[in-house]
Amino acid sequence: MKTSFYKSLFVLLGFVFVACNSSNDDGGGTTGGSGSLSAGDPVATDQVDSGGTTQLNAFSDFTCTNNWSNRDGALGLDAYSGSGVCRVSFPGTSGKYQMSLTIQTEYDGRPLYEVSINGSVVKAGLYPLSTPRGCDCPHETWYKECPDRNVIINVGTYIINTGDSIAFKGYDDYPCGKEHGAYAKWHRMTFTPVN
Repeated sequence: MKTSFYKSLFVLLGFVFVACNSSNDDGGGTTGGSGSLSAGDPVATDQVDSGGTTQLNAFSDFTCTNNWSNRDGALGLDAYSGSGVCRVSFPGTSGKYQMSLTIQTEYDGRPLYEVSINGSVVKAGLYPLSTPRGCDCPHETWYKECPDRNVIINVGTYIINTGDSIAFKGYDDYPCGKEHGAYAKWHRMTFTPVN
């Protein structure tokens, strides 16, 4: 009788395991179009590797104003929203870190961005263009002729404590006219420990 009970329990648990793992749901993940992360470009979500590096994903780790959305596989501002802010409390161990920001450049604008720690701006600048053609790129075929490019920006080295407020602020830009522009697209921030 005991053997029969354990066999039934084993079969039931096996069925539950298979049923739970056969879903086609991607858990709310995103897919990218042109300019999305390329092969070998890791997507990290609030992970700390064995060396103490912390990667925070723009989509899943930051809390943003309501005018951000998936734009070609990156988190970007909605058109004509002006600016927006994304914030996170640093989850890593307190220490000295070299910060970097992975952005997604466009051909039709150079958005202004700011990175701050506890409300103090530590890095500000303009996105580079994805191509020197700029506004001369044909808008209808931009994804082939002037595709977005991912660029890593060195933000600098700072003492960052667990729980410190880290913020990214982006602004949209329309140098080629109001029909299209650049939306401060970005992917992640990376914090690499410095001895």
